[in-house]
Amino acid sequence: MTRYFENIGKVTLANLLYCIPLAVFLGIVMLIFMVSGEMNLLGASVVIPLMSPFTAGLMYICGKLTAKREIQPYRDFIKGIKENWKFFTVNGIVVYIVSLGLYVTLAYFRENLDKPMVIFYLIMSLLAGLFFLFMELSMVTMAVSVELKVSELLRNSVMLVTVGILQHLKTLVWLLFIMAVVTSVLLMSNSWIIFFVVLGVITLLFLPVLLSYICIYNSYQTIEKAVIKPYAEEKRKTDIKKELAENEKTITIEELEMLSKGDKDEYVSLKGRMVKRSTVIKMLETKKNIQNNIDDI
Repeated sequence: MTRYFENIGKVTLANLLYCIPLAVFLGIVMLIFMVSGEMNLLGASVVIPLMSPFTAGLMYICGKLTAKREIQPYRDFIKGIKENWKFFTVNGIVVYIVSLGLYVTLAYFRENLDKPMVIFYLIMSLLAGLFFLFMELSMVTMAVSVELKVSELLRNSVMLVTVGILQHLKTLVWLLFIMAVVTSVLLMSNSWIIFFVVLGVITLLFLPVLLSYICIYNSYQTIEKAVIKPYAEEKRKTDIKKELAENEKTITIEELEMLSKGDKDEYVSLKGRMVKRSTVIKMLETKKNIQNNIDDI
């Protein structure tokens, strides 16, 4: 949490940027409720998919903060939205549908606890919801931390449910703790006016960005080891192969023959890059084969 408090000014600004569209959407929802005369949690939850693109901007900032990179609140918020709004919008719709389904399922089970097997189905539903939550924690973190295809995000997030189980549980405990503290503060309010004023101040100052940072910070620890570092290493190897392929076009057979003499495991300098002599020998063989084919023509 040190990085969070070291950048508290920038983090608070990012939170305020997020709260602008949040206030607009909540205002529209409340207005609809006032006109219709009905208020329900499911209707208010539609804010989740509506806020998804802006959540991408906030998550992007938290991702940079976790990765110990310099953040520029406004620029990074906009960049996070531009680069990730499609994925986060679809993901937000999925989260809303799953949450709605889980809510209906739990409500049904609660009213039918006297029926056989209901407890078993209730436990299975809760475990499925927990599995989905842990997938989400990894998936949104990867979405703002590393460039991967959607299929790779899904595959890695399933794998990270078990690999990062301890970090996920830590996130869950922190989220429950913060929500318990916030709820306790709100319950001390003597009137609805004070309740909404306190909730508004808490939300404006830190709540969305703090929850986002906790989610990303804990998930990032596992993702860095299991995904980001292997991905970076694979990219480095790919870049080296491309560079060697380019060098192979410009270097002559005579130069390769000079470098190929000696211990195969020894490193030599090839166009400014250190490579094993065995790699030089392979390049020499390839170049000779190409040259022989040209001569045959």
